[in-house]
Amino acid sequence: MFFKNVKLPKILLKVILIICVLPIVAFSSDEDGSIKPYIKNSWYWQYKGEPVVLTGGSDEDNLFQWTGSKLTGHLDLLVSVGGNYLRNTMSDRDEGNVYAFRRLGDGRYDLDQWNNEYWGRLTFFLDETHKRGIIVQLTLWDQFDLGSNQWRRHPWNPENNVNPETGHWSNRSDFYATVDSDDREGLYFQKLFIDKLLSVSMEYDHVLYNINNESSESPRWENYWAQYINRTGELSSRQVYVTTMQFDPSDAVRHVMTHRDIFSFVEISQNNQDSRGGRGQAHWDNIMYWRSKITSLPNGPMPMNNEKVYGAVDGVNYSAGTETEAMNRFWRNIFAGCASSRFHRPAEPDAWGSGLNLRAQRNLAAMNMLLNELDIFSCSPHNDLLSHQVPVASMMEAYVTANIGKQYAVYFPAGRYTIDLDPWVYVDRLQVRWLDIDELTWSQPRVIDLHWEGGREEWGNRGRITLTTPGNKPYVVLLEVIE
Repeated sequence: MFFKNVKLPKILLKVILIICVLPIVAFSSDEDGSIKPYIKNSWYWQYKGEPVVLTGGSDEDNLFQWTGSKLTGHLDLLVSVGGNYLRNTMSDRDEGNVYAFRRLGDGRYDLDQWNNEYWGRLTFFLDETHKRGIIVQLTLWDQFDLGSNQWRRHPWNPENNVNPETGHWSNRSDFYATVDSDDREGLYFQKLFIDKLLSVSMEYDHVLYNINNESSESPRWENYWAQYINRTGELSSRQVYVTTMQFDPSDAVRHVMTHRDIFSFVEISQNNQDSRGGRGQAHWDNIMYWRSKITSLPNGPMPMNNEKVYGAVDGVNYSAGTETEAMNRFWRNIFAGCASSRFHRPAEPDAWGSGLNLRAQRNLAAMNMLLNELDIFSCSPHNDLLSHQVPVASMMEAYVTANIGKQYAVYFPAGRYTIDLDPWVYVDRLQVRWLDIDELTWSQPRVIDLHWEGGREEWGNRGRITLTTPGNKPYVVLLEVIE
């Protein structure tokens, strides 16, 4: 029984479900410009036929709940500093948020009727991001929307609606168990919500899909909704790209690799925090480890996204990490060959992220300056080209991405570092420029001649370029081969 006061024949219920999907089926568009893995290098995305590195930050996760100039001003700020990437959860737990369902006169909600304000906000958000070329990673379910306090007042709670029988779901655990328990009544209403969501989002070509935020649900739950989105995309003649974020980033990679037929990219955001990820070299090493596993896939690499880079207000939130480390993680992600990197929201009072504060803006702008000069899509991570001039290598922190024989870029966190870079192939002259991240300035180019040690027929012939940071600040050095 799907309703408290009305019993419907099964055949009629099937007709209703078909009608709900019909608006989706009607959609069709030219997919040539849609967001999709880059055809020449599937570690990255392409949009409108051009490869893109996705970088961003925002002061909220569910920006679709913002309206008017509050939203458009934030989007304009993001674009002004070179950002092109946002996370959007379909969340409704913050002050000023609205729910998806219509509220009746008695204060309860009808899960069969929609609150037009909620869906209008989503349409406005997708319109405005599309105008600005901002890619949206949309999360269907967020478990924190249904925590104990939120559950008591949420429309999904049967106590607050007129649809499932009172007590059908007792809490969040029941709600997320519909697939495992074959709860057809619960799934019916969940599908209505997802159908409505997809009927809006699939009209756009700039949306990626994530099943769950920090999921602790069963693999069956995640796979069920991934398959559901894929089938809906097929009905609408649209290719969709789906991932899921788990609490443990290694588990997220394992799960997506295991079910490569239904998941199309990896989400490793949990690596970007102290409690579940890594700091410094460990953060980089984790990405290299997963990259080696993904490379082994018979159908080739897929994008690794980071829609959340944790860390803010140095020392306040031990699990998230410091804001300095957040900036370093942002750069390491891109130098490690990841497809995206976005600063997490600055939630109060826990300070999980930096959002779009001044420091994040500066690093976004600096990254944009680098990517205007560096062909990152022809590069790959190459810390194997580094050697250190001190006994303890960890004291000389640096990260390399390179198109060997053409371009090399090295990221240095704040500190005074001296390292040697081996260009590996025989080159004679290079142009060197330093990017001061804090000041957003390039140094004047300097040409250096490279002298190789030993003869080319001798064992151990080496050419080393010694690089010393100009100051005790974060820098990137860009080396380009002249001859």
